Amino acid sequence: MQEFNDIPVLQTATVIANDRLCREHLRIILRLDSFATASPGQFVHISPAQGDHRGYHRLDDTEGGASDAWRADCFDPLLRRAFSIAGLRRRSDSVEIDLIYREVGTATNWMASLGHGDTASVLGPLGNLFPISNRKRAAWMVAGGVGLPPMLWLAAALADHDRKTVAFCGAQTRDLLALTMDRDQSPSPDASLATCCAAEFARVNTPVVLSTDDGSLGFHGHIGQALSCYHESNPTPADDLVVYTCGPERMMRFVSDFCGERGIECKVCMERAMACGTGTCQSCVVPIHDDDDRDGWRYRLCCTDGPVFDSRDIVWEPSSCVAGKG
Repeated sequence: MQEFNDIPVLQTATVIANDRLCREHLRIILRLDSFATASPGQFVHISPAQGDHRGYHRLDDTEGGASDAWRADCFDPLLRRAFSIAGLRRRSDSVEIDLIYREVGTATNWMASLGHGDTASVLGPLGNLFPISNRKRAAWMVAGGVGLPPMLWLAAALADHDRKTVAFCGAQTRDLLALTMDRDQSPSPDASLATCCAAEFARVNTPVVLSTDDGSLGFHGHIGQALSCYHESNPTPADDLVVYTCGPERMMRFVSDFCGERGIECKVCMERAMACGTGTCQSCVVPIHDDDDRDGWRYRLCCTDGPVFDSRDIVWEPSSCVAGKG
């Protein structure tokens, strides 16, 4: 049972920074008066603060006058959007939360328009967390694209637990990688070598293997290939290693299969459209193995049962057995 101070709270946050990291990604820093106990893997729900209609227009009623209804300028309703927490700092009188997002649609266009002093409505913390093993000393984090944010906070938590960490970060091309490159260290094109080339990971002593699909930075290939290459050159016993992954589902399935074949524990941070974030709308389903179900699997909710799942529990191809699960 959750303690009272772990219950998600809806409150208004103030923007203290909103900086572009690369061509499509930005980091927004939100300041809150307080925030419940939270851990890497958890997320928050964001929307405009009450009374802030930036990016909206008022709908006219049937008699031609102004109504009380508002709609996004792109004619697409702006529901709350879920974002993994990329960092959290507790100050003496406030809490700062980092969110990294890709500017691709209505909600993120609105977020990109926010400046210092603007406000946003925040609900959180939501979801479960990345477990940190008490026994296993090595931890590898595999992130693709927008799967990077939760790994940044996780890397800091793993460093606090004195784990031996490596981060694997992939992107389509150099200018879509939301990391700050160190001027003194370049990412190696050899995926068997991890370097402290990314400032965000270097500050918590985590070396990185970078890959880009087009070869414009680091290893030329997808991040799963880089993971395979590194593991081959740096074998680590399965009973001393946990792999955490977040990103495109195809990538996470590769990582899950890779770990499963080698007996490596793997934790997967799934992504779904989470309209409510609290399990009410039942829309963010993930198919999970369940021996007690007659079909051998059942749906779980990404927002409340996840977003972090054990890779062995996930049914990656449920299409052949979805009939009857409506």
